[in-house]
Amino acid sequence: MNDEWLRQDEVNILKYLPYFLSRDNDYKNTGNACSKEHERIRQYIKDCFNQLFVDTATWGLKYWEEFLNVKPKDGDNYTTRRNRIKILLNAHDVSTKKFMTDLTNRFLNDNSSELIEHNESYYFDICFNNGSLFDLEGLREAIKLYKPAHLGVKYFALQNTQSSVFVYGLINIAQQIEVEAEKGYSIEPIDNIFTAFGLVNIASQMELNFDTSIGERNLSLDGKTIFYGIADDANTIEI
Repeated sequence: MNDEWLRQDEVNILKYLPYFLSRDNDYKNTGNACSKEHERIRQYIKDCFNQLFVDTATWGLKYWEEFLNVKPKDGDNYTTRRNRIKILLNAHDVSTKKFMTDLTNRFLNDNSSELIEHNESYYFDICFNNGSLFDLEGLREAIKLYKPAHLGVKYFALQNTQSSVFVYGLINIAQQIEVEAEKGYSIEPIDNIFTAFGLVNIASQMELNFDTSIGERNLSLDGKTIFYGIADDANTIEI
C-alpha cells in the first residue's frame, strides 16, 4: 500500500488549480472549506492506518490485546502495552543469546543490554546501564516467558564512574629502641644537606648522646634532613 499521501503536507486544493481562480473570493473560500474537510478525512484515514501496526497503534492496541487474550494493567502506557503485545507475538522464537539480549533492549532506553552466561552454574546475568530500565516488572515477565525453565537469572544495573581515588592514612606503628653505645665512640658532624626522594616506608632518627667525661661532644646535624614521600613506619633510636 502506497502511504506517501499520508505523509504529505496539509491539503490545499487551490494549489492544484490555476492561480487566477484563487483571486476570486467566493472560489477561494469554497476551496479553503474543501481543503479543511479533505484534511480532516486524511488525518482520520492516517490514524486508522497507524492502528494496523503495533509500534504506531494507540486506541487500536485494545484489539491487539483482545486477539492475544491479555488485559492491560492499571497505569500501563503505550510503550509497555506495545512491548507486551510484541513479546507474545514472538512467543515461538528460539531463546538464543542474541534474542534474549534484543528482548531486554525493548525495556531499555539506550539498548545497553548484555547477557553473560554461566552455563556451569545454570544461570545467566542480564546487565544494563543504571537508569536505562523503564519497566522492570515487564522485563521480568518477558524473561520468565522465554528463558529455559532450568536456568536462573540475575539482573545487574551498572554504574560507570570516572574519578580519582585518594587514600589517606596515619602512622599506626611507632617504635622506640634504646641501645647503649660503647664508651669512647665518636662520629664526625654531618655538615652537608641530606635529601631523600621517593616513597619512604621507614623513617628513623638516631640520636647519639655521650657522657661529657668520655666523648665530650654529641652528634650534630648542621644541615637539613628532608624526606619526601609517605612514611608509614617511624622509628626513633636513641643511643
